[in-house]
Amino acid sequence: MAQAPTATSPEKLQTLLSKRGKDLPGPRVGDPRKSAELISFYAGFPDPASLPAREVADATVRAMEKDGSWALQYGNSTGYQGLVDVLLAKLKRDQGIDARRENVLITAGGSQALALVLDAFVDWDDTIITEAPTWMGAVRAFKNVGAQPVSIPVDEQGTDVEALERELVRLQGEGIRPKLIYVISNFQNPSGISTTRERRERIAALAQEYGTLVLEDDAYYDLRYGGEFISPIYTLDDSGSTMYLGTFSKVMGAGMRLGWLIAPPEIIQKLAVLKIDGGTNVFGSHVAAEWVPDHLIAHVERLKGIYRHRRDLMLEALERHMPEGTTWTKPDGGFFIWVTFPDGVDTTRMLPQARERGVEFLPGSACYMNGEGGNALRLSFSFASDDQIDPGIRVIGEIAKGELLESGTP
Repeated sequence: MAQAPTATSPEKLQTLLSKRGKDLPGPRVGDPRKSAELISFYAGFPDPASLPAREVADATVRAMEKDGSWALQYGNSTGYQGLVDVLLAKLKRDQGIDARRENVLITAGGSQALALVLDAFVDWDDTIITEAPTWMGAVRAFKNVGAQPVSIPVDEQGTDVEALERELVRLQGEGIRPKLIYVISNFQNPSGISTTRERRERIAALAQEYGTLVLEDDAYYDLRYGGEFISPIYTLDDSGSTMYLGTFSKVMGAGMRLGWLIAPPEIIQKLAVLKIDGGTNVFGSHVAAEWVPDHLIAHVERLKGIYRHRRDLMLEALERHMPEGTTWTKPDGGFFIWVTFPDGVDTTRMLPQARERGVEFLPGSACYMNGEGGNALRLSFSFASDDQIDPGIRVIGEIAKGELLESGTP
Protein backbone atom coordinates (compact mmCIF):
# COMPACT_ATOMS: atom_id res chain seq x y z
CA MET A 1 0.00 0.00 0.00
CA ALA A 2 1.37 3.39 -1.00
CA GLN A 3 2.16 5.78 1.83
CA ALA A 4 0.09 8.95 1.84
CA PRO A 5 2.19 12.07 1.18
CA THR A 6 2.75 14.28 4.23
CA ALA A 7 3.95 17.43 2.46
CA THR A 8 3.64 19.29 -0.82
CA SER A 9 6.65 20.59 -2.71
CA PRO A 10 7.17 24.28 -1.79
CA GLU A 11 7.94 25.11 -5.42
CA LYS A 12 4.76 23.45 -6.64
CA LEU A 13 2.71 25.11 -3.94
CA GLN A 14 3.99 28.59 -4.83
CA THR A 15 3.09 28.15 -8.50
CA LEU A 16 -0.48 27.10 -7.67
CA LEU A 17 -1.40 29.47 -4.84
CA SER A 18 -3.56 32.51 -5.51
CA LYS A 19 -2.19 35.98 -4.87
CA ARG A 20 -4.11 35.96 -1.60
CA GLY A 21 -2.70 32.55 -0.67
CA LYS A 22 0.86 33.63 -1.33
CA ASP A 23 0.57 36.75 0.82
CA LEU A 24 -0.96 35.09 3.88
CA PRO A 25 0.71 35.75 7.26
CA GLY A 26 1.77 32.98 9.62
CA PRO A 27 -0.72 30.55 11.17
CA ARG A 28 -3.21 31.89 13.69
CA VAL A 29 -2.72 30.99 17.32
CA GLY A 30 -5.42 30.83 19.93
CA ASP A 31 -6.73 27.68 21.56
CA PRO A 32 -8.85 28.02 24.72
CA ARG A 33 -7.79 24.56 25.93
CA LYS A 34 -4.11 25.47 25.72
CA SER A 35 -4.72 28.92 27.18
CA ALA A 36 -6.45 27.28 30.14
CA GLU A 37 -3.07 25.77 31.06
CA LEU A 38 -1.72 29.31 31.62
CA ILE A 39 -2.81 32.53 33.24
CA SER A 40 -4.24 33.78 30.00
CA PHE A 41 -4.92 37.43 29.24
CA TYR A 42 -4.39 36.70 25.53
CA ALA A 43 -7.77 36.39 23.82
CA GLY A 44 -11.38 37.44 24.21
CA PHE A 45 -12.51 33.99 25.30
CA PRO A 46 -15.67 34.06 27.45
CA ASP A 47 -15.45 32.91 31.06
CA PRO A 48 -15.76 29.08 30.90
CA ALA A 49 -17.75 28.75 34.13
CA SER A 50 -20.38 31.24 32.94
CA LEU A 51 -21.30 29.43 29.72
CA PRO A 52 -24.99 28.43 29.99
CA ALA A 53 -24.53 24.73 29.21
CA ARG A 54 -27.57 23.45 31.12
CA GLU A 55 -29.92 26.11 29.73
CA VAL A 56 -28.64 25.48 26.20
CA ALA A 57 -29.15 21.74 26.66
CA ASP A 58 -32.75 22.36 27.71
CA ALA A 59 -33.27 24.70 24.74
CA THR A 60 -31.85 22.01 22.46
CA VAL A 61 -34.43 19.50 23.65
CA ARG A 62 -37.23 22.01 23.08
CA ALA A 63 -35.92 22.90 19.62
CA MET A 64 -35.73 19.25 18.58
CA GLU A 65 -39.19 18.48 19.93
CA LYS A 66 -40.68 21.52 18.22
CA ASP A 67 -38.98 21.44 14.81
CA GLY A 68 -36.23 18.81 14.88
CA SER A 69 -36.44 17.64 11.29
CA TRP A 70 -35.89 21.19 10.00
CA ALA A 71 -33.24 21.95 12.60
CA LEU A 72 -31.16 19.14 11.06
CA GLN A 73 -31.79 20.23 7.45
CA TYR A 74 -30.08 22.76 5.20
CA GLY A 75 -31.35 26.29 5.77
CA ASN A 76 -32.08 29.67 4.26
CA SER A 77 -28.97 31.54 3.10
CA THR A 78 -29.95 34.61 5.14
CA GLY A 79 -30.60 32.61 8.31
CA TYR A 80 -33.28 30.66 10.17
CA GLN A 81 -36.27 32.99 10.31
CA GLY A 82 -37.14 31.98 13.86
CA LEU A 83 -33.77 33.31 15.01
CA VAL A 84 -34.06 36.37 12.78
CA ASP A 85 -37.34 37.33 14.44
CA VAL A 86 -35.90 36.81 17.92
CA LEU A 87 -32.88 38.93 16.97
CA LEU A 88 -35.03 41.74 15.55
CA ALA A 89 -36.96 41.93 18.83
CA LYS A 90 -33.70 42.02 20.83
CA LEU A 91 -32.16 44.74 18.64
CA LYS A 92 -35.24 46.95 18.92
CA ARG A 93 -35.46 46.53 22.69
CA ASP A 94 -31.76 46.91 23.52
CA GLN A 95 -29.98 48.79 20.73
CA GLY A 96 -32.91 50.85 19.46
CA ILE A 97 -32.44 49.36 15.98
CA ASP A 98 -35.74 49.05 14.10
CA ALA A 99 -34.98 46.63 11.26
CA ARG A 100 -36.90 44.12 9.16
CA ARG A 101 -36.21 40.57 8.03
CA GLU A 102 -34.79 41.78 4.73
CA ASN A 103 -32.14 43.76 6.65
CA VAL A 104 -30.70 40.70 8.44
CA LEU A 105 -28.02 38.17 7.55
CA ILE A 106 -27.20 35.47 10.13
CA THR A 107 -23.48 34.60 9.98
CA ALA A 108 -20.95 32.25 11.57
CA GLY A 109 -19.96 34.80 14.20
CA GLY A 110 -19.08 38.40 13.54
CA SER A 111 -15.93 37.33 11.73
CA GLN A 112 -17.87 35.80 8.84
CA ALA A 113 -19.91 38.98 8.51
CA LEU A 114 -16.68 40.97 8.18
CA ALA A 115 -15.26 38.50 5.67
CA LEU A 116 -18.39 38.63 3.52
CA VAL A 117 -18.41 42.44 3.49
CA LEU A 118 -14.77 42.48 2.41
CA ASP A 119 -15.47 39.87 -0.25
CA ALA A 120 -18.33 41.95 -1.65
CA PHE A 121 -16.70 45.37 -1.57
CA VAL A 122 -12.89 45.17 -1.48
CA ASP A 123 -10.71 44.26 -4.44
CA TRP A 124 -6.94 43.84 -4.15
CA ASP A 125 -5.28 47.22 -3.43
CA ASP A 126 -8.57 48.95 -2.61
CA THR A 127 -8.41 51.48 0.21
CA ILE A 128 -10.19 50.95 3.51
CA ILE A 129 -10.14 53.09 6.65
CA THR A 130 -9.67 51.47 10.03
CA GLU A 131 -9.04 52.51 13.60
CA ALA A 132 -5.55 52.11 15.04
CA PRO A 133 -5.19 50.03 17.07
CA THR A 134 -7.97 47.64 16.07
CA TRP A 135 -9.09 44.03 16.44
CA MET A 136 -6.34 41.65 15.38
CA GLY A 137 -8.88 39.56 13.43
CA ALA A 138 -9.70 42.60 11.32
CA VAL A 139 -5.98 43.24 10.76
CA ARG A 140 -5.66 39.73 9.32
CA ALA A 141 -8.88 40.01 7.33
CA PHE A 142 -7.76 43.27 5.68
CA LYS A 143 -4.38 41.76 4.81
CA ASN A 144 -6.04 38.63 3.43
CA VAL A 145 -7.93 40.64 0.81
CA GLY A 146 -4.98 42.87 -0.06
CA ALA A 147 -6.63 46.04 1.25
CA GLN A 148 -4.63 49.24 1.49
CA PRO A 149 -5.35 50.50 5.01
CA VAL A 150 -5.53 54.09 6.16
CA SER A 151 -5.25 54.11 9.94
CA ILE A 152 -7.14 56.57 12.16
CA PRO A 153 -6.03 56.99 15.78
CA VAL A 154 -8.24 56.15 18.74
CA ASP A 155 -8.09 58.51 21.72
CA GLU A 156 -9.99 58.71 25.01
CA GLN A 157 -13.18 59.67 23.11
CA GLY A 158 -12.90 56.94 20.49
CA THR A 159 -12.30 57.33 16.76
CA ASP A 160 -10.49 60.60 16.03
CA VAL A 161 -12.97 62.18 13.62
CA GLU A 162 -10.72 65.15 12.82
CA ALA A 163 -8.05 62.73 11.62
CA LEU A 164 -10.74 60.80 9.75
CA GLU A 165 -11.90 63.91 7.92
CA ARG A 166 -8.31 64.90 7.04
CA GLU A 167 -7.70 61.49 5.51
CA LEU A 168 -10.96 61.55 3.57
CA VAL A 169 -10.06 64.97 2.16
CA ARG A 170 -6.57 63.74 1.27
CA LEU A 171 -7.86 60.61 -0.41
CA GLN A 172 -10.46 62.56 -2.36
CA GLY A 173 -7.71 64.86 -3.60
CA GLU A 174 -5.85 61.78 -4.86
CA GLY A 175 -8.95 60.48 -6.62
CA ILE A 176 -9.44 57.64 -4.11
CA ARG A 177 -12.75 56.72 -2.53
CA PRO A 178 -12.28 54.30 0.38
CA LYS A 179 -14.57 51.30 0.25
CA LEU A 180 -15.48 51.42 3.93
CA ILE A 181 -14.72 52.81 7.38
CA TYR A 182 -14.34 50.07 10.00
CA VAL A 183 -15.30 51.19 13.52
CA ILE A 184 -15.66 49.24 16.78
CA SER A 185 -18.00 51.64 18.49
CA ASN A 186 -18.40 50.21 22.01
CA PHE A 187 -15.55 49.01 24.28
CA GLN A 188 -13.22 48.93 21.32
CA ASN A 189 -11.08 45.87 20.81
CA PRO A 190 -8.28 46.29 21.88
CA SER A 191 -8.46 49.65 23.68
CA GLY A 192 -11.72 49.22 25.59
CA ILE A 193 -12.71 52.79 24.65
CA SER A 194 -16.18 53.75 23.37
CA THR A 195 -16.67 56.40 20.70
CA THR A 196 -18.80 59.32 21.90
CA ARG A 197 -22.22 60.05 20.42
CA GLU A 198 -20.98 63.31 18.86
CA ARG A 199 -18.20 61.46 17.09
CA ARG A 200 -20.57 58.72 15.96
CA GLU A 201 -22.80 61.34 14.38
CA ARG A 202 -19.77 62.83 12.63
CA ILE A 203 -18.63 59.44 11.33
CA ALA A 204 -22.07 58.86 9.80
CA ALA A 205 -22.08 62.33 8.23
CA LEU A 206 -18.57 61.95 6.80
CA ALA A 207 -19.38 58.57 5.27
CA GLN A 208 -22.39 60.08 3.55
CA GLU A 209 -20.47 63.17 2.42
CA TYR A 210 -17.59 61.19 0.92
CA GLY A 211 -19.68 58.38 -0.57
CA THR A 212 -18.38 55.45 1.44
CA LEU A 213 -19.80 52.93 3.92
CA VAL A 214 -19.40 52.42 7.66
CA LEU A 215 -18.99 48.91 9.03
CA GLU A 216 -19.88 49.22 12.72
CA ASP A 217 -18.62 46.28 14.78
CA ASP A 218 -20.53 46.14 18.07
CA ALA A 219 -19.61 42.70 19.40
CA TYR A 220 -19.53 43.82 23.05
CA TYR A 221 -22.65 45.99 23.11
CA ASP A 222 -24.46 44.00 25.84
CA LEU A 223 -21.50 43.96 28.23
CA ARG A 224 -21.62 47.49 29.65
CA TYR A 225 -20.51 47.85 33.29
CA GLY A 226 -20.63 51.62 33.62
CA GLY A 227 -21.30 54.85 31.77
CA GLU A 228 -24.32 55.81 29.69
CA PHE A 229 -25.90 54.01 26.75
CA ILE A 230 -24.73 55.45 23.42
CA SER A 231 -26.84 54.95 20.30
CA PRO A 232 -25.21 52.85 17.59
CA ILE A 233 -23.96 54.66 14.51
CA TYR A 234 -26.53 52.61 12.58
CA THR A 235 -29.38 54.45 14.34
CA LEU A 236 -27.76 57.85 13.77
CA ASP A 237 -27.39 57.36 10.01
CA ASP A 238 -30.45 58.10 7.86
CA SER A 239 -28.63 57.54 4.56
CA GLY A 240 -28.28 53.75 4.57
CA SER A 241 -24.49 54.07 4.66
CA THR A 242 -23.95 52.01 7.84
CA MET A 243 -23.80 48.24 8.28
CA TYR A 244 -24.12 46.90 11.84
CA LEU A 245 -22.27 43.77 12.95
CA GLY A 246 -22.98 41.83 16.14
CA THR A 247 -22.62 38.38 17.70
CA PHE A 248 -23.91 35.98 20.33
CA SER A 249 -20.35 34.74 20.90
CA LYS A 250 -19.67 36.89 23.96
CA VAL A 251 -22.99 36.30 25.71
CA MET A 252 -24.41 32.88 24.72
CA GLY A 253 -21.26 31.05 23.76
CA ALA A 254 -18.54 31.46 21.13
CA GLY A 255 -18.94 27.82 20.09
CA MET A 256 -22.43 28.59 18.75
CA ARG A 257 -20.78 30.58 15.94
CA LEU A 258 -23.78 32.83 15.50
CA GLY A 259 -23.48 36.47 14.51
CA TRP A 260 -25.33 38.87 12.28
CA LEU A 261 -25.12 41.80 9.92
CA ILE A 262 -27.84 44.47 9.67
CA ALA A 263 -27.70 46.39 6.39
CA PRO A 264 -29.84 47.66 3.51
CA PRO A 265 -31.63 44.82 1.65
CA GLU A 266 -29.57 45.24 -1.52
CA ILE A 267 -26.38 44.60 0.46
CA ILE A 268 -27.86 41.62 2.33
CA GLN A 269 -28.93 40.08 -0.99
CA LYS A 270 -25.42 40.28 -2.43
CA LEU A 271 -23.79 38.88 0.71
CA ALA A 272 -26.29 36.01 0.79
CA VAL A 273 -25.17 35.00 -2.71
CA LEU A 274 -21.51 35.00 -1.62
CA LYS A 275 -22.39 32.91 1.44
CA ILE A 276 -22.39 29.34 0.14
CA ASP A 277 -22.60 27.42 3.42
CA GLY A 278 -26.11 26.00 3.04
CA GLY A 279 -27.36 28.08 5.95
CA THR A 280 -25.38 29.20 8.98
CA ASN A 281 -25.48 26.66 11.84
CA VAL A 282 -29.13 25.81 11.25
CA PHE A 283 -29.22 23.49 14.26
CA GLY A 284 -27.61 26.07 16.56
CA SER A 285 -29.94 28.76 15.22
CA HIS A 286 -32.99 26.75 16.28
CA VAL A 287 -31.44 26.28 19.72
CA ALA A 288 -30.60 29.99 20.06
CA ALA A 289 -34.14 30.95 19.02
CA GLU A 290 -35.40 28.89 21.97
CA TRP A 291 -32.76 30.14 24.44
CA VAL A 292 -32.63 33.88 23.79
CA PRO A 293 -36.20 34.96 24.69
CA ASP A 294 -36.22 33.25 28.09
CA HIS A 295 -32.60 33.57 29.19
CA LEU A 296 -30.62 36.33 27.45
CA ILE A 297 -31.51 39.26 29.73
CA ALA A 298 -30.84 37.42 33.01
CA HIS A 299 -27.70 35.80 31.64
CA VAL A 300 -26.27 39.13 30.48
CA GLU A 301 -26.86 40.59 33.95
CA ARG A 302 -24.93 37.68 35.45
CA LEU A 303 -22.08 38.21 32.99
CA LYS A 304 -21.92 41.91 33.81
CA GLY A 305 -21.30 41.07 37.45
CA ILE A 306 -18.55 38.57 36.61
CA TYR A 307 -16.72 40.77 34.15
CA ARG A 308 -17.13 44.02 36.08
CA HIS A 309 -15.46 42.35 39.06
CA ARG A 310 -12.59 41.02 36.93
CA ARG A 311 -12.07 44.38 35.27
CA ASP A 312 -11.81 46.00 38.69
CA LEU A 313 -9.39 43.31 39.93
CA MET A 314 -7.18 43.89 36.90
CA LEU A 315 -7.22 47.67 37.24
CA GLU A 316 -6.22 47.33 40.90
CA ALA A 317 -3.43 44.89 39.98
CA LEU A 318 -2.11 47.25 37.32
CA GLU A 319 -1.89 50.01 39.92
CA ARG A 320 0.16 47.73 42.16
CA HIS A 321 2.54 46.13 39.68
CA MET A 322 3.17 48.26 36.61
CA PRO A 323 6.42 50.24 36.27
CA GLU A 324 6.34 54.01 36.62
CA GLY A 325 5.28 55.79 33.46
CA THR A 326 2.91 53.02 32.33
CA THR A 327 -0.63 54.01 31.34
CA TRP A 328 -3.78 51.97 30.69
CA THR A 329 -7.39 52.44 29.71
CA LYS A 330 -10.34 52.07 32.09
CA PRO A 331 -13.15 50.56 29.99
CA ASP A 332 -16.86 50.86 30.77
CA GLY A 333 -17.47 47.40 29.33
CA GLY A 334 -16.20 44.65 27.06
CA PHE A 335 -13.24 42.37 27.76
CA PHE A 336 -10.08 44.45 27.25
CA ILE A 337 -7.62 46.87 28.81
CA TRP A 338 -4.91 48.50 26.67
CA VAL A 339 -1.58 49.02 28.41
CA THR A 340 1.13 51.36 27.13
CA PHE A 341 4.64 51.14 28.61
CA PRO A 342 7.40 53.75 28.48
CA ASP A 343 9.81 53.63 25.54
CA GLY A 344 12.33 50.84 25.95
CA VAL A 345 9.75 48.08 26.44
CA ASP A 346 9.14 45.61 23.60
CA THR A 347 6.04 43.55 24.37
CA THR A 348 6.70 41.06 21.56
CA ARG A 349 10.05 40.31 23.19
CA MET A 350 8.32 40.10 26.57
CA LEU A 351 5.79 37.45 25.49
CA PRO A 352 8.10 34.38 25.44
CA GLN A 353 9.42 35.35 28.88
CA ALA A 354 5.87 35.64 30.19
CA ARG A 355 4.88 32.28 28.73
CA GLU A 356 7.87 30.65 30.39
CA ARG A 357 6.41 31.91 33.66
CA GLY A 358 2.90 30.69 32.83
CA VAL A 359 1.33 33.94 31.60
CA GLU A 360 0.23 35.13 28.16
CA PHE A 361 -1.05 38.39 26.64
CA LEU A 362 -1.43 39.93 23.19
CA PRO A 363 1.45 42.18 22.03
CA GLY A 364 0.24 45.54 20.78
CA SER A 365 1.80 45.19 17.33
CA ALA A 366 -0.81 42.52 16.47
CA CYS A 367 -3.45 45.26 16.57
CA TYR A 368 -1.87 47.57 13.99
CA MET A 369 -1.74 47.25 10.22
CA ASN A 370 1.85 48.54 10.09
CA GLY A 371 3.41 46.87 13.14
CA GLU A 372 3.23 49.86 15.47
CA GLY A 373 2.39 49.39 19.13
CA GLY A 374 5.67 47.74 20.11
CA ASN A 375 5.51 49.15 23.64
CA ALA A 376 1.83 48.28 24.18
CA LEU A 377 -0.20 45.17 24.91
CA ARG A 378 -3.80 44.10 25.19
CA LEU A 379 -5.03 42.37 28.34
CA SER A 380 -8.25 40.37 28.39
CA PHE A 381 -9.88 40.01 31.80
CA SER A 382 -12.61 37.62 30.60
CA PHE A 383 -10.90 34.22 30.68
CA ALA A 384 -8.52 34.15 33.65
CA SER A 385 -10.10 33.34 37.02
CA ASP A 386 -10.33 35.95 39.78
CA ASP A 387 -7.41 34.51 41.74
CA GLN A 388 -5.14 34.41 38.67
CA ILE A 389 -5.37 38.09 37.79
CA ASP A 390 -3.06 39.62 40.39
CA PRO A 391 -0.29 36.98 40.04
CA GLY A 392 -0.43 37.26 36.25
CA ILE A 393 -0.23 41.04 36.23
CA ARG A 394 2.64 40.90 38.73
CA VAL A 395 4.63 38.69 36.32
CA ILE A 396 4.03 41.08 33.42
CA GLY A 397 5.05 44.04 35.58
CA GLU A 398 8.26 42.33 36.66
CA ILE A 399 9.22 41.52 33.08
CA ALA A 400 8.45 45.07 31.95
CA LYS A 401 10.61 46.50 34.74
CA GLY A 402 13.42 44.21 33.61
CA GLU A 403 13.03 45.46 30.05
CA LEU A 404 13.32 49.04 31.21
CA LEU A 405 16.46 48.27 33.24
CA GLU A 406 18.09 46.59 30.24
CA SER A 407 17.25 49.51 27.98
CA GLY A 408 18.68 51.98 30.45
CA THR A 409 15.40 53.85 30.72
CA PRO A 410 15.22 55.63 34.10
